[in-house]
Amino acid sequence: MALTKNTEKTNKNTNSKYLLGFSLIQEIGPARFKKITQNFNSIEKAWHSSKNQLVKLFGNKIGNKIWNKKNKINLRQEIDIFKKEKVTVISPRYSFKDFSGINSSFFPKKLLEIPSSPFILFVKGNLDLISKKQLAIVGSRRPTHYGKQVIEKLGPEIALSGLIITSGLAMGIDSLAHRIALENEQPTIAVLGSGLSQKILRKSFNYKLSQEIIEKNGLLISEYPPNFEANKFTFPARNRIISGLTLGVLIVEAAEKSGTLITAHHALEQNREVLVVPGNIFSQQSIGTNNLIKQGAEPITSINNIFQTLNWKNSCNHSSQTITEIEFGDKQEKLIYDKLSFDPQPLDKLISKSNLDISSISIKLSIMELKGIIKNVNGGYIRN
Repeated sequence: MALTKNTEKTNKNTNSKYLLGFSLIQEIGPARFKKITQNFNSIEKAWHSSKNQLVKLFGNKIGNKIWNKKNKINLRQEIDIFKKEKVTVISPRYSFKDFSGINSSFFPKKLLEIPSSPFILFVKGNLDLISKKQLAIVGSRRPTHYGKQVIEKLGPEIALSGLIITSGLAMGIDSLAHRIALENEQPTIAVLGSGLSQKILRKSFNYKLSQEIIEKNGLLISEYPPNFEANKFTFPARNRIISGLTLGVLIVEAAEKSGTLITAHHALEQNREVLVVPGNIFSQQSIGTNNLIKQGAEPITSINNIFQTLNWKNSCNHSSQTITEIEFGDKQEKLIYDKLSFDPQPLDKLISKSNLDISSISIKLSIMELKGIIKNVNGGYIRN
């Protein structure tokens, strides 16, 4: 059978198992799948194509790889895996009524706007979230106390505003962002660079968090089939989906060569807002973020900056954190507080800056800590 251009409208209720089959072949991504749809009348015909046809379409090396892998796939067994794992399949072109009961209308329109839009997505959890307005929060895997404080201060306001917090379930800022949403009883979306089967998820250090996201009405998303293992190429690809789903990306700490910057570049390419929390100029974890600001990214210094930049009306009738004036017991407490920031200050530096003796400052620090004005973190003090 010769290759033919796709001139007829494909029936949405057919071909789903063959689309699933192609998703199981690592050599087939969005670009090659598009080539398949352009050269075959149906996905079924493409699946049953000959080795010569695939070689003609993709070249000898890739064509042979696809042919060999395709012939080893048992589609009925693969469908059984999806049923067992409770993984739902959505695609922009095809419905999956034959084995998952999901219509193609669930595929998020925002992802159709981006370059290399995925041709299939695998999800677990509350699918209704996928088309809601979202803000991605990403950052360093090794955040400083400052980065953690940013999430603690801004995260609840974002979560309660009606925006869904979306991130990548990685250690550090990603995990903190997901957790802050759950702590405020709001659902969150995690986009993974691996499959969603229990076998794969259990290998992740964040397995418990992934289960909590599902249990608390959140959603896990991947463009990889259930038993797919993550590799160094899947995380950069995953990042384009994180930014593509959202109104914008909030970046909290990123080193000079951080993977977080890949998400920022995807966001710019996709015409999404890039919002950056300015960082300490002496911190390695702030080089990347501060460079983004120099390149024109929006610096974020308050929650209102975020809502104004996104043109987002806060749907919450009250602030998650009531802003009240701090009541100091005396001038010494205020003096000490003024010398603190969100980076831990050791006791000897505070003594030097405040010109107070060790006895007086120790008493004041203890009182202020009991009041909840400050916090002791790893032997240093920060504003709370």
